Amino acid sequence: MQPQGQTQIVLNRVDYGLDVQAAADSPRWHHEGSSQSMGEDRPGMGPIGLLRLEAGIPVATRKALVDLGWPMGPSDGGFGRYEGIEVRMEGGRRVYAAGSEMRCDAVALAY
Repeated sequence: MQPQGQTQIVLNRVDYGLDVQAAADSPRWHHEGSSQSMGEDRPGMGPIGLLRLEAGIPVATRKALVDLGWPMGPSDGGFGRYEGIEVRMEGGRRVYAAGSEMRCDAVALAY
């Protein structure tokens, strides 16, 4: 899940313009298994694997993915962890911002 979670955070920040906390709070997906197995797939898993969606993914999105042929699995809580600190310049001043997971015990501090 780690590279999938990192990709989702970067996409949320860069493509969707979310701040460091909103990127952490956005619902995630987890794809497991594929046609190029790493030896970790469960027996009987099909060639495109299984998609797990976190609560917060719209029902219409879930339906559209099923209609495209994606097999859905139950949410298992395996959606990664994230804490981030951002440093940016605003009006010539250095500003810090922090974001932390709602999925685990964590805290992000910036001062």
